[in-house]
Amino acid sequence: MDRQNEEHEIAGDGQICPRCAAREVRKSILHSKDSLLHKLAYRPYRCRACHLRYWEVSPVKVAVYTVLIGPALVLSILWLLTTDRLVAETSAEAKQISSNNTEPVKEDGATELQMGLRYVTGDGVVKSPKEAASWFEKAANHGSAEAQYRFGLALQEGRGVLQDYNASFHWLEKAAQQGHPQAQYSYGQLYRAGIGVEVDRARAYLWFNLAAAQGVGEAASARDSLVWQLDPKQVSAMQAEARRLSQAIAVKASEKH
Repeated sequence: MDRQNEEHEIAGDGQICPRCAAREVRKSILHSKDSLLHKLAYRPYRCRACHLRYWEVSPVKVAVYTVLIGPALVLSILWLLTTDRLVAETSAEAKQISSNNTEPVKEDGATELQMGLRYVTGDGVVKSPKEAASWFEKAANHGSAEAQYRFGLALQEGRGVLQDYNASFHWLEKAAQQGHPQAQYSYGQLYRAGIGVEVDRARAYLWFNLAAAQGVGEAASARDSLVWQLDPKQVSAMQAEARRLSQAIAVKASEKH
């Protein structure tokens, strides 16, 4: 119950995390292993963004002990407080959190993708397209199709990274070949518009067809609009290629599981 109260009690004195500057700071509870000095004169807080547990001087506690214990002891405590106003928790758990503040516990595409999404929405962190793109790139390199798609779009739009059509083409291709439906639609658009590649309406039709088969409505409309710009042999060839690619993607997906 105390743990639950800690998670939901918002620090009401304008606390800002000294490590990550987040404002999502909660009052923490006292632990049996905390030193007597901390229990007497400090108040513990925990940051929900980076999980740092730290201490701040409690003026109320100091005032109470000034009256109850006496000036001499209070002066001794205050002298100790001036040597180190902020004391981070030194347990093994805190050290692990500290070392992993900017990196996931391990190199994991899913974890890195979630970090990128947090920076997109501002979930526990300050919104940052640059940080989001950085995490998407890490996750993309670790094989996440969703991250490859999102990083490809960021490169195409120059959102958080320098605009680079060739790199955008590369990452959208990777995501599309993994069967990501929106990536397949976006990849087809690159072929239709000639962004990062020569215009190729037949290849655009191919990828629109694959995306449409997975329920992307815009892809179905785009595919149908290209039918009249291709000759029947091209359409037939791309339909056959779409079946081959769809089967290959399904086999790769089954192998992963």
